Amino acid sequence: MKLMKRIWFRIGNHYRKKRDFEQALKYMRKGESAITSFNDKLHYAELLHNSGHSEEAVAYLGRVIDTSGSHRAYERRAHILRELNREREAIEDLNEAIRLNADNYMNWYTRGIAHKDLNQYDEAIRDLKESIKREDDSTVISTYYELGMTFYESGNPAEAAHYFRLSIQQPERAIPMYYYMLSVSLDLMDHVQEAVGVLQEGIQLADRYEAEADGGYALFAGSTNYSYGAFQTFQRQVREAYSFRKSMADLYVQLGDMGQAEHYLSEAIERYPDSYELYLKRAEVFNRSGNKHAAQADLEWAIETAPDDYRAYFDLARIYREDGLEEQAYELISKLYARQPESPLACYWMADCYYRLGRQEEALAINDKLLKLENDDAPNYVQRADIYMEMNDLPSAEQALKEAAALQDGTEIRNKLSYVLYLQGRNEEALLELQEAVKQEESFSEHPTYLAASGHIYKEMGMWDLAIDAYSQAIQAHPSNPRFYEFRAVCFVETGQLERGLADCAQGLSLNPGQGSLYSLRSGIYYTMADYARAKEDTLQVLELSPGHPGAYFRLGQIYYKDQDEDAALAAFDEVLKLVPEHADSYLYKAHIYYGQFEHEDAIQAIVNWSLHLQKKMSPADKIQAIEGLEGFEEGLLDKAVERLTGMYGHQLYLS
Repeated sequence: MKLMKRIWFRIGNHYRKKRDFEQALKYMRKGESAITSFNDKLHYAELLHNSGHSEEAVAYLGRVIDTSGSHRAYERRAHILRELNREREAIEDLNEAIRLNADNYMNWYTRGIAHKDLNQYDEAIRDLKESIKREDDSTVISTYYELGMTFYESGNPAEAAHYFRLSIQQPERAIPMYYYMLSVSLDLMDHVQEAVGVLQEGIQLADRYEAEADGGYALFAGSTNYSYGAFQTFQRQVREAYSFRKSMADLYVQLGDMGQAEHYLSEAIERYPDSYELYLKRAEVFNRSGNKHAAQADLEWAIETAPDDYRAYFDLARIYREDGLEEQAYELISKLYARQPESPLACYWMADCYYRLGRQEEALAINDKLLKLENDDAPNYVQRADIYMEMNDLPSAEQALKEAAALQDGTEIRNKLSYVLYLQGRNEEALLELQEAVKQEESFSEHPTYLAASGHIYKEMGMWDLAIDAYSQAIQAHPSNPRFYEFRAVCFVETGQLERGLADCAQGLSLNPGQGSLYSLRSGIYYTMADYARAKEDTLQVLELSPGHPGAYFRLGQIYYKDQDEDAALAAFDEVLKLVPEHADSYLYKAHIYYGQFEHEDAIQAIVNWSLHLQKKMSPADKIQAIEGLEGFEEGLLDKAVERLTGMYGHQLYLS
């Protein structure tokens, strides 16, 4: 009987060496009582563990420890306990193993790995370095790698890279993951080009493994002292990294080489054709390289494959928006919203679509629903504020921003709240909010947004010197922004510094020759300086850039009036009134022209029209008083205008 059990054991050991754990365990169980040598007992425990009977392996090793007291049995049990996520028990065993034999590197190595698993990095580094002191070339490579992983996980990529480099110093002993982790560390150090070269070697080695019938286990076993379980872990990591192709694509994106990035992603898709993540990434690369059609195809595939994953919807919607296709973005997000009407993300994007399309009531209704689903997220209130701002409901926008700040105070929210207060004419409060924004982020005080906003507030408060200083600082921080020159030029005009205003207009136009507002501003400066030829030239440029601009037609009418080209002036003022029928000043200019041409009837009607459109809330009596105060007309003509206006108001005038 004993002989038969030894035979069963030998058959089981034969299958164990062939990695056929199921058959090995079947026969070894039959011959368990014939397992007498210490090494065979350790092998049997490892077989139990690799076959999914880890708890039985722990108990078996407990009996081996009781009979042998060997540090190796403690180390083996600790190894299994660690893989069962029972690291603290493993460390207790390893403390005992080191007490029994401090010269054996494996005891230090395994305890170092257990400490790493518990994020006890200082202890892990100490133990792994102690292990290295006791190792030779046949085992130390894997310890370099684990020490590199410890430094990497603890946030020290430079030290990690040092040890990962040591792990590949003998290429015949290296495995694919060594190269991969070195490239990851180099990437974190911004050594992107070097990371590409290292990862290329890792890809070549991973491909060699993949080409082998056994998945590369023989190559792995010949290079390292890791267990078969470790081999399976490493191979799983390679698969999760898509044979390193996605990481290589990321590196090439950083280098700006979208062609190579697309190449590696396409290779990855050939190997992992059902991977949603790869299509998302390749769509990003296609879009960045300008191949939007291909990006759209990848995203449409992703949506069809995983219709409840929101990411592809959002990425495709962004592409539509880049091309100004808001309706297509709306239709796409509507499909996601129909599938996930209770998803806060879907609601947020749906409200955003309505907002962008100008459908503010619908946007507000979805935002109401969003806040019922998720009332503790500041961006939801910021979205609400944006909607209210478009609806010109500034008090409600202010309230929404205050609620956002209460949840997640920040510079962006405070800056937007300052703007809402500024729009309401509450300049002192707006300035205080800007200061609150700086408290949230001190560097914001030097940001062009802060400087320009300060300038706007000072300008509204009539504090021209402070406004000019703020805009000057904004220009210094961002000298290529033409709007800042325009803002400062307005201040120069208001303070009578017309030449400096002209200089800023010229600088702004050199940066953006198509900015019509700068031509308009400069035409006003030239008009003030009585340089009507240049004023006219700039005004015509405004009309070329913005056909039908009423302000430009009004300025043109003023210039023609000064040049005594009355017919041209009348035509220009008529263009204004076609666009803005209630433009009072155009009627007044026409009245002066008609009066000069002795067209008194037309002049009277123009004066009446002027008075009617002066101010909507102006009383009839005040309008009459305004007519009576006009200069440049004979008194009798003004009396007739008053009479005509009085007839239009009738008893309302009497009551007033």
